[in-house]
Amino acid sequence: MRDTNEHMIELLDTSRTNNAYSATVQLEVDGTPYKVKFGIQIPDYSNLKRILEYRPFENTGVAPYRYFFALSYSNDSTNEELANIAVRVEQLGQHKQYEFTVTKKFIANLLWFNELENIEPIHELIITE
Repeated sequence: MRDTNEHMIELLDTSRTNNAYSATVQLEVDGTPYKVKFGIQIPDYSNLKRILEYRPFENTGVAPYRYFFALSYSNDSTNEELANIAVRVEQLGQHKQYEFTVTKKFIANLLWFNELENIEPIHELIITE
């Protein structure tokens, strides 16, 4: 397991608006962080909510949790559409990786984001605050 979340994609939020489901992540492209919002499948809305609500440490009210895709995944032998990803969960100085189930399509999106060398392909997905 890595000792730092450097260069990992951070899972920030999932939302549903008029039956359209999306995820918001923060990724780094060429040293610059970007928040990106993109469409996801219905099962991943529930899967991401489960991840983002996971509170494994005792200091639940003291500091916010952060969740990072650890760039590791394995197939779910019981379902061709699902796989398990490693998510680094952090709070204060504590961190540990846990396994969660998501769709293979969601994993493919995260892996594609991780390989980007410039923002041109995701320009319209970037959230400006």
